[in-house]
Amino acid sequence: MRKIILLVLSGFLLFLTLSGNTQEVPCPFCDPQIVNRQKFYEDDVVLALYTHKPIVKSHFLIIPKRHVERLDMLSPEEISHIHKVLHKVNLASEQVFHTSAYLIHQKNGKEVGQSVPHLHFHLLAKEAGDDSSIKFLMKMILADLSGPISTQEIQEVTENMKAAILNLPECE
Repeated sequence: MRKIILLVLSGFLLFLTLSGNTQEVPCPFCDPQIVNRQKFYEDDVVLALYTHKPIVKSHFLIIPKRHVERLDMLSPEEISHIHKVLHKVNLASEQVFHTSAYLIHQKNGKEVGQSVPHLHFHLLAKEAGDDSSIKFLMKMILADLSGPISTQEIQEVTENMKAAILNLPECE
């Protein structure tokens, strides 16, 4: 009988905990204050931001303006446009950070670790010769554990990336 009472009480406490947390957390990628602070590129379809917790110094987020949670919710036109912006951001990163290789990372669903329910692509560019996977994994862990970088650091990168993108030849 005690086990049943404990089980019922545990279930009730779990219900109270979960039901008390029904408030939606605002989407950071739909928040103008965050977007304006970190944005270095914008068009009708896509935003490109410098992340507030970079794993490498050239860590960018490419985000559709339309709020969708998963890649399969995008139209073929949006996917094509995002691809073009990923290319632009990579070319600008090559100029600003002298990078030569990049990784694109994207998650679809909280079960695979998507922490922000707004589709976004991480573009992490690296310099020639920086091929240490262990070093990269350590940077991932440290970036997650450390706090965000300063607004001044974000502003320096966004200004440099804006200038580099403006100086790119038209690439369609």
